[in-house]
Amino acid sequence: MDQTQRLLTTVQVADLLGLNLRKVQRMAESGELPVAQKMPGPFGRYVFDAPVIEAIARQRAKAAS
Repeated sequence: MDQTQRLLTTVQVADLLGLNLRKVQRMAESGELPVAQKMPGPFGRYVFDAPVIEAIARQRAKAAS
Protein backbone atom coordinates (compact mmCIF):
# COMPACT_ATOMS: atom_id res chain seq x y z
CA MET A 1 0.00 0.00 0.00
CA ASP A 2 1.28 3.46 -0.97
CA GLN A 3 1.60 5.60 2.15
CA THR A 4 2.61 8.83 0.41
CA GLN A 5 0.24 11.72 0.79
CA ARG A 6 -0.31 14.11 -2.09
CA LEU A 7 -0.45 17.66 -0.77
CA LEU A 8 -1.51 20.88 -2.44
CA THR A 9 -0.50 24.44 -1.69
CA THR A 10 -2.99 27.26 -1.21
CA VAL A 11 -2.21 28.51 -4.73
CA GLN A 12 -2.88 25.07 -6.21
CA VAL A 13 -6.17 24.81 -4.32
CA ALA A 14 -7.21 28.26 -5.54
CA ASP A 15 -6.51 27.22 -9.14
CA LEU A 16 -8.32 23.91 -8.76
CA LEU A 17 -11.41 25.45 -7.18
CA GLY A 18 -11.44 28.62 -9.32
CA LEU A 19 -11.13 30.90 -6.29
CA ASN A 20 -8.74 33.68 -5.44
CA LEU A 21 -5.93 33.03 -2.99
CA ARG A 22 -7.36 35.11 -0.15
CA LYS A 23 -10.73 33.32 -0.37
CA VAL A 24 -8.98 29.94 0.03
CA GLN A 25 -7.03 31.30 3.02
CA ARG A 26 -10.24 32.56 4.67
CA MET A 27 -12.00 29.24 4.01
CA ALA A 28 -9.07 27.36 5.58
CA GLU A 29 -9.02 29.67 8.61
CA SER A 30 -12.76 29.26 9.16
CA GLY A 31 -12.66 25.48 8.74
CA GLU A 32 -14.77 25.57 5.57
CA LEU A 33 -11.88 23.86 3.72
CA PRO A 34 -10.18 20.97 5.50
CA VAL A 35 -6.47 21.61 6.04
CA ALA A 36 -3.98 18.72 6.07
CA GLN A 37 -1.42 20.78 7.97
CA LYS A 38 -0.51 24.32 8.89
CA MET A 39 3.18 24.94 8.67
CA PRO A 40 4.84 26.30 11.84
CA GLY A 41 5.15 29.95 12.67
CA PRO A 42 2.82 32.94 12.74
CA PHE A 43 2.77 33.10 8.93
CA GLY A 44 2.78 29.34 8.37
CA ARG A 45 1.27 28.24 5.11
CA TYR A 46 -1.56 25.78 4.79
CA VAL A 47 -1.24 22.53 2.87
CA PHE A 48 -4.21 20.48 1.76
CA ASP A 49 -4.81 16.80 1.06
CA ALA A 50 -5.15 16.51 -2.73
CA PRO A 51 -7.86 13.80 -2.85
CA VAL A 52 -10.04 15.77 -0.43
CA ILE A 53 -9.72 18.99 -2.44
CA GLU A 54 -10.28 17.12 -5.71
CA ALA A 55 -13.51 15.68 -4.26
CA ILE A 56 -14.62 19.19 -3.26
CA ALA A 57 -13.84 20.43 -6.78
CA ARG A 58 -15.99 17.63 -8.25
CA GLN A 59 -18.85 18.50 -5.89
CA ARG A 60 -18.62 22.18 -6.84
CA ALA A 61 -18.60 21.33 -10.55
CA LYS A 62 -21.59 19.02 -10.15
CA ALA A 63 -23.52 21.67 -8.20
CA ALA A 64 -22.74 24.30 -10.85
CA SER A 65 -24.11 22.16 -13.69
